[in-house]
Amino acid sequence: MNIKNKNRDVYIESMSACCSVGDSSEAIFNATLLGQSGVKKHQGFLNDKTDSAIGKIESSRSFDSLIIESIEKILSESNLKDFSTTFLAVGTSVGGMAWAENQFIKDGGSYKNIKLEKQSIHSIAHTIKQKFNFKDSITFSTACTSSSNAIIFAKELIEVGAYERVLVVGADSISYTTVNGFNALGVLSAEIATPFDTNRTGMNVAEGIGAILLSSTPSEIKLVGVGCSSDAYNITNPHPKGEGAKLAMQNALKSANLNPNQIDYINAHGTGTVANDSAEGKAIEELFPHNPPVSSTKSITGHTLGACGAIELIISSMVLKEQTIPKNFNLKTKEIESLNLPQKSIKKEINFVLSNAFAFGGNNVSLIVQKVYDER
Repeated sequence: MNIKNKNRDVYIESMSACCSVGDSSEAIFNATLLGQSGVKKHQGFLNDKTDSAIGKIESSRSFDSLIIESIEKILSESNLKDFSTTFLAVGTSVGGMAWAENQFIKDGGSYKNIKLEKQSIHSIAHTIKQKFNFKDSITFSTACTSSSNAIIFAKELIEVGAYERVLVVGADSISYTTVNGFNALGVLSAEIATPFDTNRTGMNVAEGIGAILLSSTPSEIKLVGVGCSSDAYNITNPHPKGEGAKLAMQNALKSANLNPNQIDYINAHGTGTVANDSAEGKAIEELFPHNPPVSSTKSITGHTLGACGAIELIISSMVLKEQTIPKNFNLKTKEIESLNLPQKSIKKEINFVLSNAFAFGGNNVSLIVQKVYDER
């Protein structure tokens, strides 16, 4: 690794996303503003044959082809002709597990056509590198913080001068194992999730792709802060007082050299489960006494698992671009009355946005992006 210099600023040069509500950053953001959820009831995913509310991409194309399309958009919108000098950082929770399941079913329960490079956790990076000429790659699989951790790693590579650009791709497709696993934990909702609502019943598993080209070249959006923590309270549940969530947000603020009162909006992890929303809400309430607007977009997109960090950083960047805060769709009765949970979209001046992603094992990540006015 040839380290040329240190402490360079990191910007979002280009971004692209695809999930159940749209195949572009703009379409997804508009859906959050309008309250158009992509979560629908589906049959055939749960072993008990009941319906499940899932954020599924309705497309005749394969998930791999949708990933390739998202990256092609990045290439066409950036100043790059190819990715020959660009590092690839992938974040995924299940990798090629969904492909392997479908192939297994197609072959009548035979393993004969299951290929390691297609079913492993590295399968997404393998698919991308087969199509494009990336210099090298790494895959992060830390459950629902996978792409968030990939973003942190990418930021560090650019800061120290190892690479001028890093493409982060967060991607997860619907897996029978994942859906039934969350159902076994008793955290799936049969309806569209209602994050932070007193009567919330659980989360919606979803699929999605978020691609972000990070660069040292100044642009409209700067990635100014990253923070991690691992509270290791429980293999699946967060610390009930939100200690891990709070520490991740504090670390992100310290990284960005910001005070809590400088955050204008928080894109919450907000899964809709009883334990997660309560813990995150308590952490936000304690750390941000100025009471900034908070919303979860998972009632629109569903919980895209390892892709959610990238997709929601894209949504957070769109908040800065459009100077508009999305509402909490489907929220009726707030559990934590003091939280500022807008039920209508808000147009206002926004300079700093904090975006959370929390995962199993007490793995927590917070990211902060800034609107840049005068560095182009």
